[in-house]
Amino acid sequence: MPDLYVSTPMNPIRMRLRSIAIGCLTFLGVLAHAQEHPFIAAYTLTELEGSIRIDWTIQGGSTCDGQEVERSNDGFNFAAVHRIDGICGDPSFAIPYNWLDEAPPEFSTVYYRIKLGIDGHSSVKSVTFDQLTTSSQRFFPSPVTDVATLALNLGQGDPVELLILDGSGRIVIDRSGLVGPVIQLELSGLPQGTYTYAATSNGRQFVGRFVKM
Repeated sequence: MPDLYVSTPMNPIRMRLRSIAIGCLTFLGVLAHAQEHPFIAAYTLTELEGSIRIDWTIQGGSTCDGQEVERSNDGFNFAAVHRIDGICGDPSFAIPYNWLDEAPPEFSTVYYRIKLGIDGHSSVKSVTFDQLTTSSQRFFPSPVTDVATLALNLGQGDPVELLILDGSGRIVIDRSGLVGPVIQLELSGLPQGTYTYAATSNGRQFVGRFVKM
């Protein structure tokens, strides 16, 4: 006699987990197969000194009335940062566009998309912008546990001398020959407390405080 397979009801919690897993896989599959807007023939982001350049080309279509460059810090919540009025695209030939974002968020991943009037959006692209544009310096994270980053508004390769002092004013780190504008600091050996740093480069001085956990 052939074996009989008897199914048993699945535990409700397991059913819920299975449903969530399938949903996640479906979502990832949609992302993997996401296609560019049919009017967009090319679309690139380029990190420059102090800015990000957005280039895109519209191929075909002439019903797009107005365009907007939208920017986000998290890839989900976008806001318009630039607008181009008028009819966009042409049914006969490709038209290139570009815009220079001169104030991207410092030391962050920046997301962009192009809004084509009422004809929808381009895909979302991102670029990591590890530069200072408006701030003179940044120290992060604070509080810090092991490794910190000190970013100074300097030119690439500028020499830096660094002092770190504890709460009593005693020098605990004295380093020279560092290269800016971004310096990685190993601080795991410092005890907990509040510290002051003083960085000097080409006659400029940068002073700040941080907390070590």
